[in-house]
Amino acid sequence: MNNELVTINNNEITINQNFINEYKEFKKLQLRMELAEKELKEILKEKMQELGKTSIIKDGISVIYKKATTRTSIDTTRLKNELPEIYESYSKTSDVSASISISVEL
Repeated sequence: MNNELVTINNNEITINQNFINEYKEFKKLQLRMELAEKELKEILKEKMQELGKTSIIKDGISVIYKKATTRTSIDTTRLKNELPEIYESYSKTSDVSASISISVEL
Protein backbone atom coordinates (compact mmCIF):
# COMPACT_ATOMS: atom_id res chain seq x y z
CA MET A 1 0.00 0.00 0.00
CA ASN A 2 1.15 3.52 -0.77
CA ASN A 3 2.47 5.26 2.37
CA GLU A 4 1.41 8.70 1.17
CA LEU A 5 -1.37 10.29 3.16
CA VAL A 6 -3.18 11.58 0.08
CA THR A 7 -2.75 10.56 -3.55
CA ILE A 8 -4.20 11.96 -6.75
CA ASN A 9 -5.02 9.61 -9.60
CA ASN A 10 -7.11 10.53 -12.64
CA ASN A 11 -8.08 13.80 -10.96
CA GLU A 12 -9.47 11.89 -7.93
CA ILE A 13 -8.21 12.34 -4.37
CA THR A 14 -7.65 9.17 -2.33
CA ILE A 15 -6.92 9.17 1.40
CA ASN A 16 -4.65 6.43 2.75
CA GLN A 17 -6.79 3.70 4.40
CA ASN A 18 -4.43 3.43 7.39
CA PHE A 19 -4.94 7.12 8.05
CA ILE A 20 -8.72 6.73 7.79
CA ASN A 21 -8.69 3.87 10.31
CA GLU A 22 -6.40 5.75 12.71
CA TYR A 23 -8.50 8.90 12.37
CA LYS A 24 -11.70 7.01 13.21
CA GLU A 25 -10.07 5.53 16.32
CA PHE A 26 -8.81 8.98 17.29
CA LYS A 27 -12.33 10.46 16.94
CA LYS A 28 -13.80 7.66 19.11
CA LEU A 29 -11.18 8.31 21.80
CA GLN A 30 -11.73 12.06 21.52
CA LEU A 31 -15.48 11.59 22.04
CA ARG A 32 -14.93 9.38 25.10
CA MET A 33 -12.53 11.95 26.55
CA GLU A 34 -14.94 14.84 25.88
CA LEU A 35 -17.76 12.94 27.63
CA ALA A 36 -15.49 12.16 30.61
CA GLU A 37 -14.42 15.83 30.77
CA LYS A 38 -18.05 16.98 30.68
CA GLU A 39 -18.97 14.59 33.51
CA LEU A 40 -15.98 15.70 35.62
CA LYS A 41 -16.81 19.38 35.09
CA GLU A 42 -20.44 18.82 36.07
CA ILE A 43 -19.44 17.00 39.28
CA LEU A 44 -16.91 19.72 40.16
CA LYS A 45 -19.47 22.46 39.48
CA GLU A 46 -22.05 20.81 41.72
CA LYS A 47 -19.57 20.28 44.57
CA MET A 48 -18.18 23.82 44.32
CA GLN A 49 -21.73 25.25 44.37
CA GLU A 50 -22.56 23.06 47.35
CA LEU A 51 -19.52 24.28 49.31
CA GLY A 52 -19.58 27.88 48.07
CA LYS A 53 -16.09 27.54 46.57
CA THR A 54 -15.04 29.72 43.63
CA SER A 55 -11.63 28.19 42.93
CA ILE A 56 -9.52 25.10 43.45
CA ILE A 57 -5.78 25.11 42.79
CA LYS A 58 -3.95 21.82 43.26
CA ASP A 59 -1.06 20.01 41.60
CA GLY A 60 -0.85 22.48 38.73
CA ILE A 61 -4.58 22.44 37.98
CA SER A 62 -6.74 25.49 38.49
CA VAL A 63 -10.54 25.21 38.53
CA ILE A 64 -12.55 28.42 38.57
CA TYR A 65 -16.29 28.38 39.26
CA LYS A 66 -18.33 31.16 37.69
CA LYS A 67 -21.90 31.72 38.87
CA ALA A 68 -24.74 31.73 36.37
CA THR A 69 -25.40 35.14 34.87
CA THR A 70 -27.37 36.78 32.08
CA ARG A 71 -25.99 38.11 28.84
CA THR A 72 -27.32 40.73 26.47
CA SER A 73 -26.72 40.31 22.75
CA ILE A 74 -27.95 41.80 19.50
CA ASP A 75 -30.47 39.87 17.41
CA THR A 76 -28.62 40.51 14.14
CA THR A 77 -31.22 38.74 11.99
CA ARG A 78 -34.00 40.94 13.31
CA LEU A 79 -31.85 44.08 13.07
CA LYS A 80 -30.95 43.28 9.46
CA ASN A 81 -34.63 42.72 8.59
CA GLU A 82 -36.10 45.70 10.44
CA LEU A 83 -33.30 48.29 10.19
CA PRO A 84 -31.05 47.24 7.30
CA GLU A 85 -29.38 50.66 7.01
CA ILE A 86 -28.23 50.56 10.64
CA TYR A 87 -27.18 46.94 10.28
CA GLU A 88 -25.07 47.86 7.23
CA SER A 89 -23.47 50.88 8.88
CA TYR A 90 -22.31 48.78 11.86
CA SER A 91 -21.33 45.66 9.92
CA LYS A 92 -17.72 44.80 9.25
CA THR A 93 -16.13 42.30 6.90
CA SER A 94 -13.20 40.09 7.91
CA ASP A 95 -11.08 37.65 5.95
CA VAL A 96 -11.50 34.00 6.94
CA SER A 97 -8.77 31.46 6.21
CA ALA A 98 -9.53 28.41 4.08
CA SER A 99 -10.25 25.25 6.06
CA ILE A 100 -11.65 21.74 5.75
CA SER A 101 -14.02 19.76 7.92
CA ILE A 102 -13.85 16.00 8.41
CA SER A 103 -16.89 14.08 9.71
CA VAL A 104 -16.73 10.50 10.87
CA GLU A 105 -19.48 8.02 11.57
CA LEU A 106 -18.62 6.18 14.77
